[in-house]
Amino acid sequence: MGKEKKWAGWLVLTIIAVVAGVALALTNQVTEEPIRLQNMQRAQGALGELFPEAEDFQEITVAESQELQSAYRAVKGGETIGYAATIASQGYAGPVEVIVGMEPDFMLRGIRVGGSDFKETEGLGARAKEPAFTDQFQGKQPPLTLGQEIEGISGATITSSAVVEGTNQAVDTMKAMMGAGTSSPGADSSMAAEMPTQTQNPAQVVQTEGVRTANASVIGYAGPVLVRLSLDEQGAITALTFGGARMMETPGLGARVMEDSFAAQFIGKKPPVQESDVELISGATISSKAAVEAVNQAAAFLTEENP
Repeated sequence: MGKEKKWAGWLVLTIIAVVAGVALALTNQVTEEPIRLQNMQRAQGALGELFPEAEDFQEITVAESQELQSAYRAVKGGETIGYAATIASQGYAGPVEVIVGMEPDFMLRGIRVGGSDFKETEGLGARAKEPAFTDQFQGKQPPLTLGQEIEGISGATITSSAVVEGTNQAVDTMKAMMGAGTSSPGADSSMAAEMPTQTQNPAQVVQTEGVRTANASVIGYAGPVLVRLSLDEQGAITALTFGGARMMETPGLGARVMEDSFAAQFIGKKPPVQESDVELISGATISSKAAVEAVNQAAAFLTEENP
C-alpha cells in the first residue's frame, strides 16, 4: 500500500509539472507576438523619422552570427537611399537598443535610442534618448569615440558608451553585409589599426613564418575589450595585446587588462583558455572575463581558417 501511495504522489507531481510547463509555453506564445509587433512598430516609426522621403523599406536578412536585431534598406524611386540597423548594447541597467540610420556611404543619417527593455536611470542614462544627445551623431562618419566626436552624458558614461559602441558595431556590420567592409575578427583592418603595435617585450610581436594573427572584440564593463593575438604552428599564443581607441574600461580596474603583467599570463597557452587558467583582475571581473573570451574568439577564428 505504501508503494502505491508513493507512485501516486510521483504521478501527481509529474502531472502538475507537465501542466505548468504547457501553461508557461502558452503564456510565452501569447506575449511573444505582441512584443514582436510592438518592436516592429517602434522600428518602423523610427525608420520613417530617419528617412521621411523613403517610399519603401526592404528588410535585409541578418545572419545569426551577426549582432544586429534587424536591418533595412530605404528605397525611393527604386534606388537605395540608405540603410537602417537595430542593435542592442549592454547599458548600466540593461540592454540599450539603438536604431542607426545610414546614408549609402554609411555616414550617419541619425540614431534613435530606447527599446522595450530600456531601463536606464531617469535624469542620467535615460537622457540618451533625448535629441540633445542623439543629434550629435547626425552627419558623422563612424567609428566614433566617446569624448571626441560624441560628448557623453554627465554621470552616465556606461549608457553613453553603449550607444556609441552600438552605433559603431551597427555600421561596421552593415558595411560587411553590403560588401563595403568586413566585421570578421581576423580581417578587421580598422581594429588592427587601433591596436597597440608593441609591448614591453618586442620579441612577442615579431612575425615569423607560421605565426598567424587575428583580432577580436568582446563587450566588457564599459565597452569593447579588444585583443590582437598571434598563434604559432602548434596553436600556442606567441603574442597578445589588449586595448585600442575604443577601450573604455575603468582606469585602475578594468583598464589593467592592457598591462603586460596580465597579457603575459596567456603567452605559451593553447586556447581555449579557461578563466581558471589566468589570474583575473581584482575588482574587474567583467573586464577580465571579456578579455579571456576575446582571446578565445580570436584563436577560434584562426583555428577555423587554418585547421
